This record gives sequence, structure tokens and C-alpha cells, in this order.
Amino acid sequence: MSHPAVPQGQDNRKPGRSFDDPAKPLGEDILDRTPQLNTEANEDFRPREAQADMPENGIAERAKVISVFRKAEEFIATGNPPANDEAGLRRCFELAAGRVGLTFPEYEALLKGDAELQALEAKVLDAARANFGHEPSEPLPTG
Repeated sequence: MSHPAVPQGQDNRKPGRSFDDPAKPLGEDILDRTPQLNTEANEDFRPREAQADMPENGIAERAKVISVFRKAEEFIATGNPPANDEAGLRRCFELAAGRVGLTFPEYEALLKGDAELQALEAKVLDAARANFGHEPSEPLPTG
């Protein structure tokens, strides 16, 4: 089965690879700069979205979000589901979040307030939108 050819830009960057150094995985530099958090694992019966909405993300939380970016890029590159409009693009991110084990609201909560992750998400979205001729740097449409 052949997949649709999706232009990856002038640098031939593969999905899930860094925009700055395609030899490295996407987001590796962010994870390298993330400090270790010393948080205790307590029982928390709030919804997962509320638990994810913490003032600071550690390595595990950031790695989950970066995993969503990588998986979404894979979906976008293969055209399954097609990401040729905003709804399709959002669907790729929803499916990617599910594959990583997050609900989409949980993904959004982890992303909220983290400027580095938001900037990386903007790069991923801009690259995907370039394939279907849409304006760059807009957030994902909400539900």
C-alpha cells in the first residue's frame, strides 16, 4: 500500500525529527533542558485534565506532549487521517494524544502555560499547514 507523498519542506525533514537538527528526535532539546521535579505521587481523584493542569511540567509530562507531536506528524505524513484542513489536523492531534494515552483535554492542559512546548506545537502546525496552504501560527481549533 502506498502512502500519499507529503512534502516535508526544503530540508526533507522526516516526521518526528527536530526542525533545527533533523538527526535528532523532535523535542529532544526541550527534554534535555527540563529540570527534574521532586513531586510526590499522592492519590488524586480529580479528573485527569485537572491533574495535568499543574503550574510546572516535569520530564514525564513534557515527554507525553512531545510524543503527541511526533505521532501527529506521523499521521499527517501518511495522510491517515487526511490533514488537508483544520478539522483533519485537529483529528490527527486527537488520535495522537489517544495513542500516547492522553485525552485531548489532558493534552491541552499539559501544553497550557509551557511556552517551549507551545512554540514547538506552532512549528509542527505551521509545517502541516504549509502542506494545505493555510495561514501559519494559529492554535488548533477547539471541539
